[in-house]
Amino acid sequence: MRLLILSDVHANVWGLEAVMGFVKERGITYDEVVGLGDYVDYGTRPNEVVEWFRENSGMNLLGNHDVALFEGGHRDYFSDLALRCSLWTESVIKEENLEFLKTLPPIIRGRNITYTHASPTDPLWDYVVGVVEAERAFRADGADVIFVGHTHIPSYFFWHRGQVGGSRVVAQQMTVKLTPGIRYIINPGSVGQPRDGLGGASFGVFDSEEMTFTWYRVDYDISPLRDEVKRAGLPLSLLSYFL
Repeated sequence: MRLLILSDVHANVWGLEAVMGFVKERGITYDEVVGLGDYVDYGTRPNEVVEWFRENSGMNLLGNHDVALFEGGHRDYFSDLALRCSLWTESVIKEENLEFLKTLPPIIRGRNITYTHASPTDPLWDYVVGVVEAERAFRADGADVIFVGHTHIPSYFFWHRGQVGGSRVVAQQMTVKLTPGIRYIINPGSVGQPRDGLGGASFGVFDSEEMTFTWYRVDYDISPLRDEVKRAGLPLSLLSYFL
């Protein structure tokens, strides 16, 4: 089984189109799409993004920005910028897309694999940004492989004989072989809003037979996103993460 794992698209349909165009152009095969949450906010096309996942993804997780649309208490944790975006999204989201988001779970546990937006310690809000957070996540969930998003940073962590290590992924393409006896936390990065200073749309492919994960980074033109952010009256600081 080959899984195309996408996270944190954040209403950026141009990033999503760039990823899928890259997948087609490179002949990257997959059996199923997995969405790790945060389909809305920051970008201007939440409906198009949610509808794409409704139609094309076999497994979708709930993110913190998604849940804030229908459980307003989560907005208490938002920055002023995130709150402004959430209120804007609320004004344009279609009811059928909101109802779809309401059906999504924040965590799915399968056979030796866990999928969640943030972390097993808190599926909606915890950030796995370093070895301390990774160790807590490993202790909270016994799966061999844990897929997370939320940080917008392509990265991985490993647990071996009680020791935890890890690294960010800065290459345009990189593959790791998952070794038996070692546990992993894998973050594919963000399709819609990079936060590692390198720009582009980041995603990954997990091959459960070969036991490999490959990260990819795709560069694309963000001018349509910039133009729509302007027209929507949203802050241009939303684009500060892009090169």
